[in-house]
Amino acid sequence: MSTNILQAVINIAQTQNNKIMEVYKSNTRINNVGDALEYYIRDAFCGTINKSKQYKEKAYEKKFSYLGNQNNPPDFIIKKSDAVEVKKISGIKSGIALNSSYPKTKLLSSDAMITTACKECEKWTKKDYIYAIGTVINQKLKLLWLVYGDCYAAEKNTYERIKKVIKNGVETIPGVQFSKTKELGKIKKVDPLEITDLRVRGMWHIENPLRVFDYLGDYDPAKEFTMYAIMKKDKYLSFPSADKNKIESKAISGLSIKDVRIKDPNNPAKYTDAEMLKVTF
Repeated sequence: MSTNILQAVINIAQTQNNKIMEVYKSNTRINNVGDALEYYIRDAFCGTINKSKQYKEKAYEKKFSYLGNQNNPPDFIIKKSDAVEVKKISGIKSGIALNSSYPKTKLLSSDAMITTACKECEKWTKKDYIYAIGTVINQKLKLLWLVYGDCYAAEKNTYERIKKVIKNGVETIPGVQFSKTKELGKIKKVDPLEITDLRVRGMWHIENPLRVFDYLGDYDPAKEFTMYAIMKKDKYLSFPSADKNKIESKAISGLSIKDVRIKDPNNPAKYTDAEMLKVTF
């Protein structure tokens, strides 16, 4: 049986444990906060936050078709379902560094930034994309966002156009030798000895969801932990009835759902029907 974002939200609400370093130091000997957050998100989707390392590994094999690396998105792919990218930040309103990958509405198998292993993990061409953005303070997860890319980022052409303009501009600089690259540019033999190269890289950042969705605003910093999940209405309706019924039953402490209208990332004058799930404790 596969998993989905609704199950992740339910698991987080039922577990009520945001002490991520305490959990992962004891179970998996993970000392890095960023790694601990990624494992926490994996375990949220698998329902294995408080399970043993051996139990977790078996669950990952059943639930995921791909587990990534730090240099290439995404961090993991749910079998026959969504891709998830995990980002750790240290401030409630800090921006998110996306490095050389611009924001995504969807993950495409044709994306030059993903690995061959990712492209071949299963038969696919396009996947919905979840940004899992966690604020970790004093080794505790304070605020977590699970936001679908099509609620957060503009269409691919918006970013590709800017990238192309810059890349073409760099490559038209006279008297400079260029080599083929996936980056904005690579300049060969910069110095008289012809031993130095220059890589021109794009470093993308995106605004924190707390700022992007401030018009929905009901964040209370006095809470020990808050989680928001935002998705379009039609995406929410596509999930299994059993999961939706658990969410809508209001039987899980600290878990709520709200109909909202969010700005279209391609045209802020337009609004889209969406669902906002919230967990607090």
